[in-house]
Amino acid sequence: MPYLTVQTNVADSQITNDFLKQLSAKVAEVVGKPEQYVVIHVSGGQKIFFAGTNDPAAIMELASIGLSSGQTANISNAIMSFFEEKLSIKTSRIYIKFTNVAGNMMGWNKGTF
Repeated sequence: MPYLTVQTNVADSQITNDFLKQLSAKVAEVVGKPEQYVVIHVSGGQKIFFAGTNDPAAIMELASIGLSSGQTANISNAIMSFFEEKLSIKTSRIYIKFTNVAGNMMGWNKGTF
């Protein structure tokens, strides 16, 4: 059930369905979960001031069941590199907060995981 929430000051028009599809596949790959459970939510055009400028930036949260601290550096690298390549956001202007969620604390399909 990984979900990635992103807020960025990059124009919303650059957040295409193709971009979302590629990002969903990337998250599934790096987290090691089936894409059928991945949720991506990207809000473009946000007012973000990072390190004293409004140059392209992003703040993110990735939550997943069973996310270990041993995975986060690789996940950070992959997701930040994706945003740098696709949206030209420098990796030094991206924060990702990682959250490990217990299965019984995540609801889905009238139950929990």
